[in-house]
Amino acid sequence: MDIIPGMEDVLGQLPRLKGYTHLVLCFPAEDLSREATAEALYKASHRLTVAFPWLAGQVIQQCVGRGCSGTFTVARWRQREVPASILRMQDRSDVCPSYGDIICSRGPSDLLDGPLLSTETSLPDSYVEPTSAPVLTFTASWINDGMGQVFQLLAIALHGQEFSRVAINAGNLDRSTVSPLLGPDEARCDHSHLRCPSRLGISLRPPPSGPLPSYHYFRFTAANLAQLKARTAPTGTAIHPPSTDDALSAFIWKRLSVHRLRLGKLRTTSTIFSRAVDCRRSLGVPTEYMGNMAIKCFSKMTFHSINDTPLAVIAAQLRKDVQNARDTYNLRSLATFINEEPDKTTINFVPGFNPETDINSSSWAAVDAYNLEFGPLGKPQLVRRPNSKPVMGLLYFMPRTENGDIDALLCLKDSEVQGLRSDKEWTQYASYIG
Repeated sequence: MDIIPGMEDVLGQLPRLKGYTHLVLCFPAEDLSREATAEALYKASHRLTVAFPWLAGQVIQQCVGRGCSGTFTVARWRQREVPASILRMQDRSDVCPSYGDIICSRGPSDLLDGPLLSTETSLPDSYVEPTSAPVLTFTASWINDGMGQVFQLLAIALHGQEFSRVAINAGNLDRSTVSPLLGPDEARCDHSHLRCPSRLGISLRPPPSGPLPSYHYFRFTAANLAQLKARTAPTGTAIHPPSTDDALSAFIWKRLSVHRLRLGKLRTTSTIFSRAVDCRRSLGVPTEYMGNMAIKCFSKMTFHSINDTPLAVIAAQLRKDVQNARDTYNLRSLATFINEEPDKTTINFVPGFNPETDINSSSWAAVDAYNLEFGPLGKPQLVRRPNSKPVMGLLYFMPRTENGDIDALLCLKDSEVQGLRSDKEWTQYASYIG
């Protein structure tokens, strides 16, 4: 294998994260020539891989052995396997709803079928060796009246603009240097809560039992988000006041927990809200760096306490937990903990997750997708996570719309969705999309 140097980052070595994250951007295409659009996309994709050669590579796992999960890195493809491009073009107009239907209905989850829009496996499912694992793919899918597209840096390339030197340097940064480890005599933080049984040699997760949950979008308008944030504003001076994400997370956690309590959860039972947290700034890593710099932080309350605690207090606790997780020494200790463990399948960022009581969230609200100009395609009119395998308790915040709205994607039982839709406080802030 022709290994690309500098691709072995510490935080990207967990086998339980071996999969893809999908994002779909929808563009109107009434006035677009398919041939001209395809040419522009291919040229832009080529420019990306020239500036960032590793994007055209494949992820490989090497040196797996007894008691050792090996190392993930990036390699160039063998000559006979080299894909023509990281871009794939496909026509889905005969099997997908029209662009007009998707936009008019505000993009409910069941109108965007992940397997139709991408050939790559979406998390939480993992790809299975010897399946090839390209670092990145863009899939451009033609549908009636429009086009959906998985994206990353494509907007700049489609505009014909040069990538900044900062972006190129950060994008090609030696990943082994971004997470400084602790020395042998430096004390470690306690990360034992991340321990779990080994999964060496186990590729597939067992199928869930019982009725499957499903994904549902709810919209929180900019005005309602401002009201929620005002409700969580500290009464005094706070070094780290709750953000809009904190306020929205606290609201969703509280209202869903109140409903679950009504359904019979014991008041003394604990509920955990886990969040993906970007730790680039804490470690002095440029925002343009494209390696994994996300960890999980956890907030824990009993159903009794979350029911009785004011929203502002819950949001403040969420913010405090984020700040603690982003502590530089904690991050260095975590990186050291991961680096020193030969069998990294025994480490799980969301250990003991109970979908009946917990929420596992990720936020893309800060991704400025709606304001990006994608050359001849213009701005996307809708940004979505395509429908995929349902996992109860998952929560995603979509990128803010141009109006400042946030669409939240929740995977829940039908009874829980109906409970939220009949909750007066919930419907005061959230409108149902589907």
